[in-house]
Amino acid sequence: MEPGAIDYRDLCMSAAPSRLAGPAERASRRRSAASGSGPGVTLADVAREAGVSSATASRAISGRGPIAAQTRARVLAAVAKLEFEPSPLGRSLRMQTTGLVGVVVPDIADPFYAAAVKGIQHRLEASGYHVALVDTDERVDRETAAIRSLLVARVDGLVVCTSGIAGSWLADAVRRSRTPVVFFDNAVAGVGVGSVTLANEDGMRLLVDHLVVAHGHRRVAYVGGRLSETSGVERLEGFRIGLLAAGLSPVDAYVRMGDWTPASGARETEALLALDEGPTAIVYANARMAFAGLHVLHERGVRVPDGIALASFDDAEGGALLDPPLTALVRRDQQIGDLAGSLILRVLAYAEAGPMHVRIPMELALRRSCGCAGVTA
Repeated sequence: MEPGAIDYRDLCMSAAPSRLAGPAERASRRRSAASGSGPGVTLADVAREAGVSSATASRAISGRGPIAAQTRARVLAAVAKLEFEPSPLGRSLRMQTTGLVGVVVPDIADPFYAAAVKGIQHRLEASGYHVALVDTDERVDRETAAIRSLLVARVDGLVVCTSGIAGSWLADAVRRSRTPVVFFDNAVAGVGVGSVTLANEDGMRLLVDHLVVAHGHRRVAYVGGRLSETSGVERLEGFRIGLLAAGLSPVDAYVRMGDWTPASGARETEALLALDEGPTAIVYANARMAFAGLHVLHERGVRVPDGIALASFDDAEGGALLDPPLTALVRRDQQIGDLAGSLILRVLAYAEAGPMHVRIPMELALRRSCGCAGVTA
């Protein structure tokens, strides 16, 4: 497990959706907000349980000020036992925080980002935070401007899916503002307090292994995404490693780089069809490009999977309804957002040391586009 990695299953259990509070409970929360309490449990309760003063308990929870490691451990054990939930409103009164978390995504119209944002929002709002959402239109200049504006607005934290922002600029900006950042889907190396990403390399190796071992393909092509993003780099690396593990050498002409959009999926599929000896199978780095590639093959009269087999890294909504249904890796979009929200809350509530990294494992949904009879949905 990589440094700072958190077991995916453990975090899923800790990130279970909170129940909805009724009016009476919400009123109780408001009355106890100034002391930083969850429903029915106050900071003073935690202090008594741990055998320390309220001031010491506050320092242990916030991570601010000198405190012995054993004392902090005792306080955090009391927090867990009593299910104490530090109140964002109480923190804002004492520490001039805003109760806002900035969320930055490349394209909210993309079903993946829409679902992930829903997961982030549900997780944060359950703990009393509000989301300030910015869509960057997959432009790095807009991403930079958005993060700069959110930092100026003094958001308590940031949850970002980057399109390739300059790591040095971002590292300096968050260092100066002391704002914690969690990445999802794409990360910036050495920056931030955590990340939630897919097991990109392992997932791509699953696809390649299935096409080669189960269906005997020897000429496998790849249509990838932007290499300015970690997901693009890792999926390409997984494709190459998968071929080498199967005893095949990657062919440069079969590796086509798109930009995640349907237009690039169509363009690169056309380029593969123009080769004198084309591939017998194509793996796409995302479903949007795969959908476009399937459309091109239909228009060109190429039968799938008899003429060319297809598989996609992610399984967007509707993939099972295509003709033929698309073999893909199962994707848990909303859960990715929920886990990212859980990570930023850990830092905001307990000032936990980072970085904390979560890799979400992938599994295959086998359908007819690769030649299977539809083994799984």
